[in-house]
Amino acid sequence: MGLFSRKPVFCAVCNKELKHKHKPKKEWNINGRLCGDCHVDKMQEFYEAKVRQPCVNCGIIKKISDLWEPRWQWDMEGLLCKECFDKKEEEFVRRKNFCSLCGTKLGFVRYNTKSRWKVEGQLCKNCWDSEKAKHG
Repeated sequence: MGLFSRKPVFCAVCNKELKHKHKPKKEWNINGRLCGDCHVDKMQEFYEAKVRQPCVNCGIIKKISDLWEPRWQWDMEGLLCKECFDKKEEEFVRRKNFCSLCGTKLGFVRYNTKSRWKVEGQLCKNCWDSEKAKHG
């Protein structure tokens, strides 16, 4: 055991010992590293859209090329179909641009709720003042 010796690493698919490690894409749902042959095979499957996967929201099974990746702000894992993506996008824009309680359009100044208020989203000044008076 030398100073720079490392444990051998094996391919996550075929279990061969790796000389050069390839990192799999997160859409492939593979934990670990891949050998060159398995990496090329997975790339072909992905880009030829042979792989089918369910939508995270509704469960409809479609080709990966027909599914959409969610925005990072949504804090989701997996892929969405076009209809679910559009619904989620519309909800995201509504929560971002309108008051959560009264529905008025938010201007430049927005007020974030306190966690103990149990209100999702941002508030206008009037609603924030009323919630602050109510909960303290």
